[in-house]
Amino acid sequence: MGEFSSKTIKELISLINEETSSNSLKLFKNDVKKLKDRNLLLKIFFAVREIKKDYSIGDLKTGDLCGVRTVKINYKKVAYRIAYYVDKPNLDSEQVNIMFIHVGSRENFYKELRDYFKNQKSLLKYINNNAI
Repeated sequence: MGEFSSKTIKELISLINEETSSNSLKLFKNDVKKLKDRNLLLKIFFAVREIKKDYSIGDLKTGDLCGVRTVKINYKKVAYRIAYYVDKPNLDSEQVNIMFIHVGSRENFYKELRDYFKNQKSLLKYINNNAI
């Protein structure tokens, strides 16, 4: 964590965007951009790295969010979540794609996620059918 502790908020946002590169939805990028706390951004950055190392660390959701995974982050007595999904483009390969969907405080997190998917029904159907 030492090498990142001197980074500015803007630099941390860039690092998170680089780490998720093309594998994040606009919602996720906008969520990250809205955050202004360096230490929270650091926690999110390291959580993203952990997810990329082992995607199964997230809780797999059921019901209308079937296929979506979430990771919990606690910061200053506030619960945050990162939502993502994982699929295999080629079932014969070990390679997986991780798509970061949303990040935010637990309060209203799942409502915001469901509201997003109301306008993205084809994406949610894809996740329901293809996520691992």
